[in-house]
Amino acid sequence: MSGINTNSLFGNTSGLAGMLGDYSAIRSGSYGKLMKSYYGEQKSSISSGSGSSRSKTVLDEVLEERRNPKESKEVSAANSKLSTSVSTFKNALGTLQSENTYKDTENGLDARSKVENALKSYVSAYNDAVTTAKKSTNLNMTSNVAGSMEATKASVEALSELGISMNGDGTLAFDANKFKTIELDTVKNAFDGNAALSYGSKIASRLNRISEKSTSTSKTDSSSTTVATVSNSKSLMESIESLKGSDLYTTKDSNGDSVFNRDGVRSELSKFIEFYNKTIESAKKSGVSGVNSNLTTLLQKTAQYTKSLAEIGVSVESEGKLSLNKTVFDDAAEDKIKTNLTSYASSIETNARLVNYYSTTQNNSTSSYSAAGTYTNSSDIASQLYGQI
Repeated sequence: MSGINTNSLFGNTSGLAGMLGDYSAIRSGSYGKLMKSYYGEQKSSISSGSGSSRSKTVLDEVLEERRNPKESKEVSAANSKLSTSVSTFKNALGTLQSENTYKDTENGLDARSKVENALKSYVSAYNDAVTTAKKSTNLNMTSNVAGSMEATKASVEALSELGISMNGDGTLAFDANKFKTIELDTVKNAFDGNAALSYGSKIASRLNRISEKSTSTSKTDSSSTTVATVSNSKSLMESIESLKGSDLYTTKDSNGDSVFNRDGVRSELSKFIEFYNKTIESAKKSGVSGVNSNLTTLLQKTAQYTKSLAEIGVSVESEGKLSLNKTVFDDAAEDKIKTNLTSYASSIETNARLVNYYSTTQNNSTSSYSAAGTYTNSSDIASQLYGQI
């Protein structure tokens, strides 16, 4: 025992003395008196399950509140309702961004009446989302609804031309009488989802940042959506690379002469359209800001190529998806096909790669654990920070 260093055994002698001093204070009751003096003598009577009561200090109450924070009925109801409110908000925006809204229908409902009803629905849905978000503690949703409010405030002059004004509390009001003198194209342009700087694109960008987790989608569904986006965008990138390459457009005929590879290009273009549409479907459900922002840009760039793509038989549908008219493609000039496809593929390549990058990052992050033994999700954190810009 004499060979044992007492400093190693007890830390050091002064530390041991300190421990003994604390022990003595606890035994004598002076430590308890000090704590009572610090937190005061306030007590509350807490009923136990058996009906008896016991005393609880203020310190106990603070610790209990930290362990089990109380949520008011109003906040709980707002959190529960917000996902529905945001979903309705998205649908109302989608109606104003649909081409069909601005066309007369066979059942006699004219375009002006449809647009007016769509604007009324949008204002109502917007107000419901804003009012509910103010009472909610859901960070992802409330931050992006707040972002929608900022975008709306910045566009208040443009909205006034549509008969929409902003109230002092941030909600909107619609003037039906003023709308009667407004051209429908003014509304259409304001909500145009393919125009990067339009009011509608700014709102869509904010709402698309709201994660699947916040809209009551299960973790399994969100994970499968991310996996699908990774796979689809990877195939899309490979197809873009093929469309850009000069080797695709030339082949050898039976005589060994170089000829235009129309069949090969048509086959590769069909694959591209398939993966492009699948990427859009899965990426639209993503709650990752990087995926959503690059998807928006990709769709906007595609819209800019609507005319040149139509020349070779590729149509841009209302939701941004593509379709191929093989008859028009087969009749298109060879140089037009090569020039238009290589130009378009080059323009969207960067955003397609970024969609893949952010979805891959999201997928990888779900396999890591935090120190507390729970899954970490770096993209959710990034989304929350980005949502407050």
